[in-house]
Order: sequence, then structure tokens, then C-alpha cells
Amino acid sequence: MGTFAHGLDFVSDYGTIVNKIGGKYFAKDSQNNIIVSSDTPDIVIKTALNRGGEIFIAGGKYDLSSNFSGFDLKSYTHLKLAQDADIAVPSGYSGHVFRFNGGTTHCVMEGGRIHEANPVERSWIGILMQGGRGIYFNFIENMIITDPYIVIDFNATTGQWINANTFVNIQGETFVRGIEFDFSGNYTRADGFYGNTFRDSQFQSGPMTAYGVKDIQRAYTAFYNVQVWDLPPSAISASIDPSAEHTIIIGGMMTYRNFVDNGRNTIVLDAFHNNLLSNLTLSSAIIKGTYQPEVNIPTPSLPRGLNMSIPQQPKTGFVKGDQAQLIITSGHPAELNVYGTVSSPKGGTVILYIIRPDGVVEQNQAYVTSTGAFQYPMSFDRNSLTGQYRIDVLYQNSNLGSLFLNVTSGQIPQQNETYAHSNISIPQPSKSNTTFSTSIKNDAKLWSQGKIGDDIFGDSIQYLVKYGIIENPNRSQAPSYQSTHIPTWFKNNAGLWVDGQISDGDFISGLQYLLNMGILQLPSQQNNSSK
Repeated sequence: MGTFAHGLDFVSDYGTIVNKIGGKYFAKDSQNNIIVSSDTPDIVIKTALNRGGEIFIAGGKYDLSSNFSGFDLKSYTHLKLAQDADIAVPSGYSGHVFRFNGGTTHCVMEGGRIHEANPVERSWIGILMQGGRGIYFNFIENMIITDPYIVIDFNATTGQWINANTFVNIQGETFVRGIEFDFSGNYTRADGFYGNTFRDSQFQSGPMTAYGVKDIQRAYTAFYNVQVWDLPPSAISASIDPSAEHTIIIGGMMTYRNFVDNGRNTIVLDAFHNNLLSNLTLSSAIIKGTYQPEVNIPTPSLPRGLNMSIPQQPKTGFVKGDQAQLIITSGHPAELNVYGTVSSPKGGTVILYIIRPDGVVEQNQAYVTSTGAFQYPMSFDRNSLTGQYRIDVLYQNSNLGSLFLNVTSGQIPQQNETYAHSNISIPQPSKSNTTFSTSIKNDAKLWSQGKIGDDIFGDSIQYLVKYGIIENPNRSQAPSYQSTHIPTWFKNNAGLWVDGQISDGDFISGLQYLLNMGILQLPSQQNNSSK
């Protein structure tokens, strides 16, 4: 059999034919001689695979037994399953179904459906590519794999490699992980995963799904029109490992939800994200999917002093964002929820163009309900870029507005809300670079450690107000000093500030926020001015 010589004209052309007659399973040769028969399909299919060559599995239900331990393919095997050949793994099974292991090469596997018998537990792997002396030049297509833990798993360790395998028209359904690259040990010069290709494949997520594609590793992995549908908000469309280089993602939907790219020389060109920047406005717009030749949408200007604003409210609706400034720490991811309504809703989605601080544009979408409402959650962690993000939102070719988000590091998010017709921002300290006295920092340190009370530390806060370093929003009021509830994060910030781990400006911003929100209130008298 030549490489990829699939598509034989007649069933009789196959050297081994597996079918089910009545309640029994048979493997026969091309002359209709029985090779093996059994009450369970496991033995019959394994016998056929051990023969190798051209194998055909006829349509019907193949309920694998509780003793099933996985099928292995030999090199130069052509395994064709009828499209209505239905293989059911036993409930709770935790191994692989089809495995290409050490030295398996030049195989073709196509057709059929694999799923788990009820009750579904999703602990198994549909197709396992498992290292060894090398797995290469294999071709897998037209398969449906439902309810696995992993649809396709690449698994290798030091000295093992899996190269130049191709997957076409694979349909994964309600999985935990769609495609995973799993390498253990230390990379040397030539081991790992090189030049594997995925084309025209569909991965339908479920509420249990965590990853579309997990930890793409090593070099020249290519994805063409690979679609990952309906991921839960916390799931990840795809993640690229730091070991990866020259990964290619073209078309499809692999970058729309929490996409992580830690690789080198990645090429992404799809409707949701691209890193192919161009100085040619027209071609760049076409690449980004923003080109609209018949619609002229002006870009509103932004008052420079605002963290987030909506300069205008179009007739078709408005956009809200529940935070204008996010400050992220290494241990606490920050969340942003973009939400709003549209008038005269016609279903479909709003499109969000997110321009990152590095100029890369990510395109995302959020479904519009029958009432016109939509929302899109965003998450920022220690790997996120800091700086200003711009979020433009469109619906039915109409501009709903723009949000501007400032992301910095070192502190917990500040709460704020921006409405159409209402530009609200958190005032910045007037003297963020002020030199602080030793006594103020000592008080902050002792207060963060619980060694002095809120009232004593309040004297230091009054000093900062007196000299204009922070503003007292309740200047006309004169209540006694009080704290409704000082958040733990601010006490932590006080300690970090004294230790030099966050800046004076970050510390003052947090303090100003507590005053603005009424969490801290100051008396009218100002004492201890000798600090």
C-alpha cells in the first residue's frame, strides 16, 4: 500500500473485513473466510489490526467490553470505518481508543464514530499519538469523537518525537480538552512535536470544556480552519507553550476566548486575533476583519484625563463597562465585564475590537439576547500586557461606543462604572511623586501588621490631605474618623508600599479610592501636622 492510499472502490478490496451479524462479530479475509469470531468486538478488531494492511469495519454498533484496553495500529495500515460504524467504549473507561505508538508510520485511519456508553464520565482519550522511536507520516480524517477527556493527545518524553502527522475533518464533541500536547522530561535537539497539521476540524465544547487546544509545543504546528465552538467563559481557546516556535493558526476560531501565546514567531491570521501588522491601511483592515467599504463610522475623541469613557451615545444603543482601571497582582487576576444593550435587537452578536497596548487587535463577539442585552467578560493576569486598551463595540454595522481601559500592575482592581452621558473617573493624586516622611511609612508598616489601630494611621492620612497629596471628597462634612470596613488588599498594599514593591502613586490611588467611595472618612480638624 502506498502512503495515504485510501479510498478503495469496493469492500472486497480490503484484506480484512470486520462486521456484525446477529449478535456476533466476525473478521473475514477478502475471500470471505472467517479469521476470527467473538461475542465481543474487542478481540475481532484487535485481530484485524494485528494483521495490518487494508482493514474495513462495516456499519453497526460495536459495544466494547469492560476488559477493553485500547487498539494499536501497525505501520502501513489503512483502517477505514464505515461512517455508521459506531464504537462505544464502556462507561468509566480511562485509556485510549486508537493509539499510534513507537515507530508507527504511513498509516491512514478514516471514518466512524467513537463515544462513551452511559453514564458518561469522560476519562478516556480518542486518538493517542505516543512517542517512542517516532510517529510520522500518518493521516487521520473524517472521524467523530464524542464525550472524551481528550479528543487527540500528543504524548512524548525525552528522546521521543511525533512529526508530520495530519488530521482532517475531525469532529470532537463535549470534551474536556480538544487537542493536547504533553511532553515530559528535557528537550534535546530533535525530540518533541514537529510539523503536525490540523485542517477543517470542528470541536463543539460543553460546560465541562477547559481547553480547545492545550500547550502547543515545539515547532511548525499548523492549524487551518480549526473551529472551537461555544467555550465556557473560563475556558481557553488555545495556549501556546514557551517551547513552541513557528506555530501557524490561519482561519477558524482558536483565539477568541482567553488565547495565550507564549511561543516564538507565531503566525496568527483569523477573525479574532492577528499579529500580522501592515502599514497598508486597507490590507490591515481586511486581515483584521474590520474592512467596511460602505460604512463610515467616525472615531470619537477621548478626553485625556479619563480612564474610561463613552464620548457619545449612538441612537442604536450604548455600552457600559463596570471598571475603568484595573490593577493586577501576581496572585489575583482582575476581571472586567463589558456589557450593554442595543435598540431594535435582531439577534446575532456584537463585535468587540480590542486594541491592546502593543497595537495588536483582537476581535471577539458576544451574543445579543431577545431584550437587546449583551455582556462580554475579560480577564487580566500577571501575563497580561499593561497599558491602555481600547474596546470598540459594533452591532449591525453601527458603532455602540468605545471604552478605554488602563491596566497597571501591583494592586487589586479599583471599582468604577462609566455610563453613556456620564464621564466618571477616579481622580489621580495631585502629587504622586511626593517624598514621604519616615514616620508616615513607619505608621503604614505598623498598621499593615496590625500593631497600631486605624485611628492612629488616620492621623497620617489627615497629613496627606492637609498638604494636598490626596483630596478629601467630604470636605464639607465633619464626621468623626471612621472606617466602615477597610479591605484586606489595602492593608497588604501598605506593607508592599513600605517595602518598595509598589509605587507611591499606586498606594495613593488605593487610598484615594477608599476616600471617594466613603469607605474611609476624615474629620474636619487636621492635627499631627508635624509628621
